[in-house]
Amino acid sequence: MSKNKPILLLVDDAPNNIILLNDILRDEFKIRAAPNGEKALFLAQQEPMPDLVLLDIMMPDMDGYEVCRRLKADPATAAIPIIFVTAMSEATDETKGLELGAVDFITKPVSPPVVLARIHTHLKQREMQIELEQKNIALEQAAQLRDDVDRMMKHDLKNPLNIIIQGPQIMVETLQSTSDADIKQNLKILQLIASAGHTMLDMINSSLDLYKMETGVYTLKAKPVDILSILQSTLHEMEVSKKSYDRQVVIRYQGRKVEKGDRLWAEAEKMICYPMFSNLLGNAFEASPRKTTVEIDLERNGQQVTTMFTNSGAVPLSIRNDFFEKYITSGKKKGTGLGTYSARLCAETQNGSIGMEVLNEQQTRITVTLPAC
Repeated sequence: MSKNKPILLLVDDAPNNIILLNDILRDEFKIRAAPNGEKALFLAQQEPMPDLVLLDIMMPDMDGYEVCRRLKADPATAAIPIIFVTAMSEATDETKGLELGAVDFITKPVSPPVVLARIHTHLKQREMQIELEQKNIALEQAAQLRDDVDRMMKHDLKNPLNIIIQGPQIMVETLQSTSDADIKQNLKILQLIASAGHTMLDMINSSLDLYKMETGVYTLKAKPVDILSILQSTLHEMEVSKKSYDRQVVIRYQGRKVEKGDRLWAEAEKMICYPMFSNLLGNAFEASPRKTTVEIDLERNGQQVTTMFTNSGAVPLSIRNDFFEKYITSGKKKGTGLGTYSARLCAETQNGSIGMEVLNEQQTRITVTLPAC
């Protein structure tokens, strides 16, 4: 429906009829006029498209019935209401018009109040129909989003869940030959299990946040967060759960090896950063050939904190332009196409950005930028 005055298309081969209808309708509507069927079909396609068509039946070359049939056969114009305005008054004439898809039938000579009343009625019905269609689309999208959130949560929870499942088994194996070093190692694993459990609980409690991010209504609760610490914790969990896939990892901070006490502070949310880094690390490990190295470079540049993940292997050309879109995946048997999409949502929600580049067709680099603090 037009935002301002509704647009009416008047179709009649008699100029006097066009003039009469124009005089009746011009104060309330924008008028387009066509003297024949071909012109009517052309004008009906022009943007903005008419909100309603007043159509004569008896016209040379192409009668109103044929114009109606063609308008209804075209998906672009099929929803436009058509009212026949004609001197033909037989019941069979009206029946034929309604069977072709017209919404009403007005006989000539026309009564101005009747014409206006009929037009208002059908424009209102069309407006209600559009509103109902939009609500149905919104409901379908909401249902799809709920499914997407569920799939993303299952995807993001895999790493901490693997810790909880596999950690006790590792402890059992090491306890078979207990020593002081083994005890310390087991204590670390227990701490890691507890941390992973809390992480999972926090992620479950905030599952609706992913839906809010996608719909743009998430309220960011940013505070100073140590990006390096989160990244190291995520990496440790993946290594213990054997999700590093026999790949080596090198972490650099400002171009040098990370040292004890290093911190890199960003204005962000920990529970958004965790699944973001988990997804990107998992993606880098899965995409890298075995026995290769994944490089992680962290830098602070002015008011930005940058994290770069570089792995061997190039992203397939077929998915490069849509790499961060939903359901985009290639070459992964169990890939959902939600990992990088979820990472993009997390980065952008925190007023950051994410990008991917292929280096010399031999390496792929993903760069995440967040506000520094």
